[in-house]
Amino acid sequence: MRFLRRLLGFLPRLGPAERIGLGLTSIVIGCLLVMDMVFGVFPDNLDVARKERSLISQQIAVRAANLADSGGADALLAAMPDWVRDNEQLLSVAVRGNDGLVIAQSDAHDEHWVMPTGGRSTLRHILVPLMQGEKKWGTVELSFTSAGPTTLVQWVTQPWVLVLMALGLGGFVLFSLYLRRAFEYLDPQSVLPERIRSAFDAFSEGVMVIDPAGRVILANNVIRKWLDKDGENIHGRAVRKIAALNAALPVRPSDHPWMRAMKDGESVTGEYLDLEVQEGEPKKLAVNCSPVLDDDNAVRGCIATFDDITEVQRVNAQLLEALEELKLSREEIEKRNKALQEMAMHDVLTGCLNRRAFFEAAVPAFQQAHDQGFPITCIMMDIDHFKSFNDNYGHQVGDEVLKVTAQILSGGVRNDDVLCRYGGEEFCIVMPRTGGEEAARVAEQLRVTIESRAAKNVRGLRDINITASFGVCEFNKHKTCEDLIRDADEALYMAKEEGRNQVKLHKPTLQAVTA
Repeated sequence: MRFLRRLLGFLPRLGPAERIGLGLTSIVIGCLLVMDMVFGVFPDNLDVARKERSLISQQIAVRAANLADSGGADALLAAMPDWVRDNEQLLSVAVRGNDGLVIAQSDAHDEHWVMPTGGRSTLRHILVPLMQGEKKWGTVELSFTSAGPTTLVQWVTQPWVLVLMALGLGGFVLFSLYLRRAFEYLDPQSVLPERIRSAFDAFSEGVMVIDPAGRVILANNVIRKWLDKDGENIHGRAVRKIAALNAALPVRPSDHPWMRAMKDGESVTGEYLDLEVQEGEPKKLAVNCSPVLDDDNAVRGCIATFDDITEVQRVNAQLLEALEELKLSREEIEKRNKALQEMAMHDVLTGCLNRRAFFEAAVPAFQQAHDQGFPITCIMMDIDHFKSFNDNYGHQVGDEVLKVTAQILSGGVRNDDVLCRYGGEEFCIVMPRTGGEEAARVAEQLRVTIESRAAKNVRGLRDINITASFGVCEFNKHKTCEDLIRDADEALYMAKEEGRNQVKLHKPTLQAVTA
């Protein structure tokens, strides 16, 4: 990174006009310094203050001696406020005898007075001896304000400060204008060894070095191909004046990634730009910026790399599209699998569970009732004289009878009940948490509904009712679900033997629920 620091500190050689300007500036400064040394062009404020305060001190000492002789301490005390008021620089005054006792003093003298070290007067604290003949009888103590500037306004208004500020500001403006012009017309690459330029051009990604003002100090061959327009050199130009790059960047230059890196002194990564290039499709660039620091950790510029990820983005887009298609395909497959599963579990004609699916649902319900001790009941149902519908009216009418009967059964049971087409015209219902008497009442309601409504919903039947027989059996220490179904089937057989269109509840002695 050393060559980058040297590069960013590079100053072009001065031309004739600049040499004359800097030479005249040096001559003026030198003349001012000589005149100050010989003629005192800039007044010495401390020397002026020293003379003024010496004169004030002598005058007050003479007045104090006269008043002490004529009026004593009272006269001194009365005159002191006037002395302080008449001299803006004087803060307080006091007269002290040789015995160290204060004869008279103005207000706040104890606050302002500090005895000088070794008894030698300073610009702020002055001692003047009082003599009677050749004998010293006392001392006048005087406290003054600070002799030098104490506020910012006082410092700035010092003549030498004003001159230096004017010279510094003028030199800064002149130098800034010169550097701006120099960077526009000079190629910083000319100061780099050929091996450095070759190394930069060997990078497969774009590399650009930017100074703190946002100007391009160095750009390798890759970035130049993207940004150079009609052979125009981008070196020395502000980034915001490079049309293609500026169009891809935020509006405010302070938001550019390299400016943020230089401001914070930290690397900026993961930035992306959509760059319109001279030829071909727009490029998607990943930008990483690292500040360049000198030996004192001061930021001298920034190095930015531009990785072309256009092809990667294209491949990623294709992968995302393929994944979306796979997702849709998977959803379609899952939908079809669900449909197939429904078909595999349900009877195609009636929509009820088939026997395999019925046992998958009924056996766990039976086992739970067995383990937890709650009731569970099975209802077996058979359509009376179903064969006659097929023989007399055809199989299509028979199928309609099955579908209408299944719809009535489905509407008469709960969601937790398990309904299936057990075989042919026979249906089976398992009702968890339901006793035999309650299940028999449900069966009776279903029987009545089939008898009163089923035939009306089947085309081709002329004044012929559809009836059904039911067998009901409650769980009573049955070993398996199949045992429960077998006993319900026995009750159904008894209902058919005793005249059909009725409900039989399986008991040790079977009894008809309805006539």
